[in-house]
Order: sequence, then C-alpha cells, then structure tokens
Amino acid sequence: MSHENELSMIDNAEPPQPVKIVVAVLTYRRPEGISKLLDVLTRQHQNPARPYALTVLVVDNDAAGSGWSAIEPFIAKGAYAVDEASDRPKLKYCVEKQQGIPFARNRALDEAPDGTDLFCFLDDDEWPVDHWLDAMLSVREATSADCVYGPVEPVYPEQADDYFIRAGVFERKRRQDREQIKYAASNNVMFDYALFCRHGLRFEERMRYTGGTDFVFFDQAVRKGVQIFWADAALVHDIVPASRMNWKWVLQRQYRLGNTFAVAEKLYGDRKSAAYRFAYGVARVGLGVAMLPALAVSPRLGMRALTHLLRGAGTVSGLLGHAYEEYRPDAKGTVK
Repeated sequence: MSHENELSMIDNAEPPQPVKIVVAVLTYRRPEGISKLLDVLTRQHQNPARPYALTVLVVDNDAAGSGWSAIEPFIAKGAYAVDEASDRPKLKYCVEKQQGIPFARNRALDEAPDGTDLFCFLDDDEWPVDHWLDAMLSVREATSADCVYGPVEPVYPEQADDYFIRAGVFERKRRQDREQIKYAASNNVMFDYALFCRHGLRFEERMRYTGGTDFVFFDQAVRKGVQIFWADAALVHDIVPASRMNWKWVLQRQYRLGNTFAVAEKLYGDRKSAAYRFAYGVARVGLGVAMLPALAVSPRLGMRALTHLLRGAGTVSGLLGHAYEEYRPDAKGTVK
C-alpha cells in the first residue's frame, strides 16, 4: 500500500464513538460540597481521542431532599441538561429515603441510564482535577482495566492541628501509575458498568451503618476476576473537616476500620479465614503495644503504633460479634 493511500485511510477514519460515563455522588446534607463538585465537573477536559458523554447522578440520602437546593441553580443556568437529546453534560437527581450508605450506593447503580458504559463514584466532600476523567480513561485504554482507582489527597482546614498532619493520619498510599492492585474504594473509582452488573455485584446492605461496604464490593469484584489498575494522574482532593482533627475521631476511625474487616469476614468468610484474621488482629494489638513508646519521639511512628493497636482491637472485637456502627444517625459511634 502506498504512503498516500495510508494517509487517505487515516484521514477518512471515523472518529471514536464517545463512551457513556456516569459519575455518581451520594450526599447527605452537604449542599456546599455538592455545589463545588458540580462546578468542577463542568470543567473536565476531553481528549478527542477518548471522547465521552457525561451524566452526573446525585443520590440524596436525606428523605427531605435537602440536596436539591444545590442542584437547582446548575439546571437553571444551563450548566447541565436534564434531557437526553442535549449535547451538554446531563444531571440526574434522586432521593433514596432508606437511610444508609449501601442503600444509596445501590440506588445509584440502579439509576444509571440505559447504555451506560462506565460508572464512577466520588464523595460529596471531594473534587477532581480538570483532567480527572481523561486520566482514568487513559489508564483504562493502556491496561484494558475493568476498574480504575486513583489517589485522594487531603485538604486541611485553616489552623489545622499540625500533629495530625505530621502523623499522616489522613494520607492514603499512592501506587505506581498503571500498577495492578487488589483493592478500590468509592471515593475515586471508575469501572465497567455492564461487567459489574453481570457479576451481580451489590453493596452489602447488612452493613448499612458500619461503613466499609465499598471495601467488600471491590473485594468481591477481585474475587470474581475483575482487574483493577491505578491511575496516578486522576487526582481527587478531599476536604478534611476540622471536626475530624481530634484524638477522639482519629482513634475511633482506626478502631472502626479494623472492625469493618471483621464484620465482612463474618458475612463472607469461613472458619479458617476467620481464625487467621483473629490471630492477625491479636498480633496487631501486640505490635501496637510494643511500638507505643514511639509516641514520644515521632508523630508518624506513634500513629502507626496506635493504628496497629486499634485496628487489631477492632478486628478481634468484630469477630467476637461486635459491629461498630459509625454511621448510625441516631447514635453515631455506638458499639452493638
């Protein structure tokens, strides 16, 4: 084939068809967070080589529908469209009256428009960089990933406690770009919607107040053969409220994280895996106790000691039947 014919074929090639992407956001009485996120999503850059059609889906877990006050201005000024015929980004809003994060997440999955190709989750106290979606698509294209997960970077309030910043309490581990991993969470993720539906993946509603249902969801996905890859450029910023920068919240969260793994183990594991996790929890408690003197010399090492101690304790107590319900609205942080 001549060089001229090759150029002609390239010139006449049809442009790629846009993939249909849903970005789902759960909210509960955070209108400021929703407003900021909706504004940022209107500025997402599209690469002509990776076009997409965007629908933003807001699931309000407040039965009173308080989130609508943040949605309406964007509709009124035309930043988003509500009809399928428009070329603008679409905006869909619904209320899930059943209280609990897994109910709202499952409602989001159910509300995805027909023909959805890719499904994303973000939190209502986050906002992504302007090339976030394209960075996700780029990694998916390069790796043939079923699921792509990206970094979340904390944004601290003014006059934040320097100890917690130096201790790295709110930092999350970053991986190599395009590295295959075995986990994901709902705070910055994109996945193949049809594939996950075929696997019958749902968020565990029996864990409605314990948290950790996204851990279980993606852990089950990996067990079914789903391949997850890291997109390091798909950065999301996460607001750390001043109310969380205190010892009570930090210690309770570490305990809850360990407890979540144990609750999931009781639901999905067997005796052998439960025995292993119990021994692991006891070992973490012992390691944490041994490392406690580090509190006097290093915030980071001291926090690591507390993390081992409290996550281990949460694991052991969870396997003994205690579920720490951090998200129960009428009694947050109670142990049942």
